[in-house]
Amino acid sequence: MKSLTQIFLASLIIVKIILGSIFIYQVELDPLFLERNAMASEEAEKDPEGMPEEDETIVNEEEIDLNFLLKKKDELKGEEEELAKKRAELMAILEEMNNKIAILTQLRNKIRAEMGRKKTIQEKELRHLKKIYSSMKPQKAASLIEKLDMSFAVELLANMKGDAVGSILSFVDIEKAAKITEQLAKRSKGSLWSNSREGLQ
Repeated sequence: MKSLTQIFLASLIIVKIILGSIFIYQVELDPLFLERNAMASEEAEKDPEGMPEEDETIVNEEEIDLNFLLKKKDELKGEEEELAKKRAELMAILEEMNNKIAILTQLRNKIRAEMGRKKTIQEKELRHLKKIYSSMKPQKAASLIEKLDMSFAVELLANMKGDAVGSILSFVDIEKAAKITEQLAKRSKGSLWSNSREGLQ
């Protein structure tokens, strides 16, 4: 009975050792098996020419980058052409404006020259009228002054001597004489002010 038990125990130990050996052997083989599967999957991913998929992705990205750059280059070229067109339009507008400014400057100079000529004629006429009115009898000159425009009457009398003006105004209507005197006072005040400013300068 003892021997049977011993044999049974020995058998169990042997079976245990065998099972343990098989388990260890299998665990050692698994990494090798996994490596083979990984290699097989890598080979399957290769294209017919043997290029890996990763290289194909790099090529596709390069093609996309090149297409993008070409597209941007065309856009920039279009923008440059548009800018050149606008620059040409602006230059044409600028030239037209310069021509108009030149024409307006000539016109202004002509107007100034004409105004100067008219002013000279008016001053000449005013001097002539001053002589005429100064040589008239005060009563006759006063009746003519009453019929003149206020500003012109003031302008005429302002260029005459004070005694002559006083004699003429004594025969002018009282209200008109007062207005003329007021305007003459304003003119003399203005001329005194301008003369004093010129003296200070």
